[in-house]
Amino acid sequence: MKKLIQLLLLLFFIISKSNSQIFIEPIVGFQHDLNNKDFNLINTGVQFSFKKSRQYELIALLHKSWGLPVKSVDAAYSANPAMPLMMNAAKSIKPAAVSIAIGHRITLAGKKSAHKLSALLFTGITFQRTSVNYQYDKVNYTILNPDRTLNRSGFYIAGGAEYMRQLKNARAFIQVIITTPPSGKESLYPATFKAMATLGIYAGYSIPLKTNKK
Repeated sequence: MKKLIQLLLLLFFIISKSNSQIFIEPIVGFQHDLNNKDFNLINTGVQFSFKKSRQYELIALLHKSWGLPVKSVDAAYSANPAMPLMMNAAKSIKPAAVSIAIGHRITLAGKKSAHKLSALLFTGITFQRTSVNYQYDKVNYTILNPDRTLNRSGFYIAGGAEYMRQLKNARAFIQVIITTPPSGKESLYPATFKAMATLGIYAGYSIPLKTNKK
């Protein structure tokens, strides 16, 4: 939490002191988890872009990801001789994440045209939560080594490419980005899932807030 506060203060300082042209950029997208093949997430976010030159922009990013539930069954066992020995326990796993990062948008082609291709690089902090819920007769049955809700957080790196189209008074863009899992060791608990590392495709709209007077 201390590191997150320090990063937020840094972002506030950048925003308040910048003389660059500033854009606010709402984003929506879809993520597929490369570490857990059944995990898919809907993503929304907002970023502030500080245009330093035709070739470079500094980005402050906040993302929120809502996972689509993954449903399956685990075996549950009973020691009660009056009950069947085994039953199927319905299981639902739902991933989610919040990420905050500093990024760089580097124009690779089209810096003087309405169509631009850029490289993107982000470094930041991500907070991941994978929620597990079981539905079964918990009085008479027990699951051996059940999955449980796990929280993970740490630094991450992301990179990708972006196509941007200059409009009359704004900009529109599409991004493809790969993210690493959060830094740090995996939980020692024997879960059936890992920390998320996603491949995402996003669409956004870039609205100018401030123009550099220089």
